[in-house]
Amino acid sequence: MGYYIIGILLFSVILFLIFICYKLKSRLDQKNNELNILRDKAETQSQRGQEYISSLSQELRTPLYGIMGLTNLLVEEHPEISDNKNLKSLKFSGDYLLTLINNVLQVNYITSKEIIPHKTIFDLKEVTQYIVNSFSYATENSGNTLHFDFDDSIDQSVKGDSSILSQILMNLISNSLRFTKNGNIFFSVNLSKRSALTNTISFTVKHDGNEVSKEEEKSIYQEFINIEKVKKTYLGTGLNATIVNRLAKAVGGKIILQSKEYAGSEYSFIVDLENTNVKEDKQGHTSSVNDKQKVLIVDDNKLNLLVADKILSNENFDCTTIDNGFDAIDLAREHDYDIILMDINMPKLNGIGTTKRIREFNENVPVIALTAVDVTQLNRQIMQAGLNDYILKPYDKNLLLDMIHKYIKK
Repeated sequence: MGYYIIGILLFSVILFLIFICYKLKSRLDQKNNELNILRDKAETQSQRGQEYISSLSQELRTPLYGIMGLTNLLVEEHPEISDNKNLKSLKFSGDYLLTLINNVLQVNYITSKEIIPHKTIFDLKEVTQYIVNSFSYATENSGNTLHFDFDDSIDQSVKGDSSILSQILMNLISNSLRFTKNGNIFFSVNLSKRSALTNTISFTVKHDGNEVSKEEEKSIYQEFINIEKVKKTYLGTGLNATIVNRLAKAVGGKIILQSKEYAGSEYSFIVDLENTNVKEDKQGHTSSVNDKQKVLIVDDNKLNLLVADKILSNENFDCTTIDNGFDAIDLAREHDYDIILMDINMPKLNGIGTTKRIREFNENVPVIALTAVDVTQLNRQIMQAGLNDYILKPYDKNLLLDMIHKYIKK
């Protein structure tokens, strides 16, 4: 009888433990389901946030493209006013606003995906000089002097991602300006090493401003900058070191901070840029006066059409402009164009749909996307549509011309 009672008690304890385990498992399953729901909501909100930022950036890029394009055309057509202070201010504001928009896009994209560099041939001295010029108004208003030195032994024509390079350098210079008052910023470009395929270039930025305190150092080199201090400066917000380093890594470079005991700081950005053997004229392009190349420009924004038409007409291209995809398809069917420049975001029929229809009867004409959309989200669609390449608005004139000549030569 005793063993029987003990057996019942043990069996009861086992049942109780099984019941407790079942209850715990049910609770854990419920908690897991709740966590999964919260995770899905967070991912959905994050995706919506990224889409919102991309859409907002696109809306900002479109009018900015018109402002910057017309400003550059004004300077080219009327060189006598190129030194006008108000015009310089307008150009600097446009350039810096573009940099901020690019920074927002990079922060938005870099958190979850890999940056893919977009390599083109460009004039290194011209790009770096342009960066220096963009800070002219800022230095005048801060009492600082920005010195620039370019190593003449560097091959000016190189291949790399000039957009990422510009973002990195502009942020290094702006950080130096931020912590310097009535002082000097020294920006130098030097050849570190040369091989048959690449040039190793060192971009150095140093300043003689007040020594950066530990708190300020964290504000520059940690995930977020010191907003309160930045509000008192001319330049406002900038990229933090985490993101700058990721940008540098994306192009195979690295950022080096030289610590100093005395006032000022020194940064070096070291990167390999590919050599080019392209021999070109001063503009980097050749053209025949009697043999104009035909370009179809498709964009629903009249100002964008005006700027692109003006740029290419001045370079001896025969331009046709149209503001919708349906008419673009008819024109592409009726005429032989050397290249088509296609806006992506158009009403009724967007650039991707337009290109797909053109590819049904013409597989050879190069089609280049000119878009204010964050193309990192559209790479697969662009490739599937048959677009050959893309340029992000607002774009540099030389970048556009390089892209056109690259595909026309093919």
